[in-house]
Amino acid sequence: MTTMMGRGFWKWGLLALAMTGCGGVLGDEAEDETLLTLEGSLHATEPFEAGSSAHMRAALLWQTYPQPVVECMLVSSVRDALSRCQRVSPRSSFHHPDVDVKVNGHFPNTFSMSLNRLPDPEGLMGGPGSRFGFATVVAYVDGNGNGRLDRVDSEATTSVDIVVGHQEGIQLNALAEYTIVYREGTLHPLYTKLFSDCPEIPRGYSVVTRRYQQDPSNPDGDPIYEGCYVKTRKVEVDIILEANAAFQRLACEQTNALFLADMVRATTASLPPAGSSQVCRTYIHPVSGSEQVLVVNLHPERFCTTANQVVYALRDYWNGTWDDRASPPAWWPCPVTAP
Repeated sequence: MTTMMGRGFWKWGLLALAMTGCGGVLGDEAEDETLLTLEGSLHATEPFEAGSSAHMRAALLWQTYPQPVVECMLVSSVRDALSRCQRVSPRSSFHHPDVDVKVNGHFPNTFSMSLNRLPDPEGLMGGPGSRFGFATVVAYVDGNGNGRLDRVDSEATTSVDIVVGHQEGIQLNALAEYTIVYREGTLHPLYTKLFSDCPEIPRGYSVVTRRYQQDPSNPDGDPIYEGCYVKTRKVEVDIILEANAAFQRLACEQTNALFLADMVRATTASLPPAGSSQVCRTYIHPVSGSEQVLVVNLHPERFCTTANQVVYALRDYWNGTWDDRASPPAWWPCPVTAP
């Protein structure tokens, strides 16, 4: 059974990792047989002006990891795989190339994405004989009308395209979680690691769905894990529109995952530089529990937040090599948990 703690960390981890790159599998020239169709409606969590935009489009976000990260994930627990293993490779290695996405004329009220072409190998992990990739869907406003999600670098102050929606199931309280997956050749071991509770996927495209149900004896409690299912050919998945700055930053070239921000040992570092923005944030470590860290944005005027962030900490929550909570520096502004 998937516990809510594990479920919450899984969903945050996947969402964070999803921010490593964007792309799709269709260009306007695609005319081949449909391999997978995704269709659904747009639902706004609140009055949302962008929802009526004529420039709304959808895109796939493929999650790809450098090979050292994959190797670490295969020998680690799932929780470590979604946190510590990301530290094996530098942030710069998590870039991912963009590929155009084609959406039919039902958008923006409803949408239909027909995947007619195989993914680019650069969007998959593994090698000849065994490749694997997984992705989610986002909606964005195509500010310049060029039909693709344009990425911006870490020094940009604005972005012409803004991500405004995410695939149903990303929300923590969702009763269904959807993941688009692709398999080529023999089953890649990373699928078995991340989807150990799910059936084996066939070759080609499919959608893996983890379902939950409310506990009738405790409606306000944690949902009960129902099971994992695999569907092919045609799947209904709605998109939730949400004015969320984290999703807007998906237009950045570099990942927006706080997991990948550089960590600084506060007791041996200088004061955060003048002009930077600072905020105390609770980081929930899957093993050692919650921890207060100081997130410092060195260039708050720039659009891409995490690419310009460092995290000051009193404890090495990744590898446990140091713990300074008993003697924080005098300038430390955040609450301190007991050693």
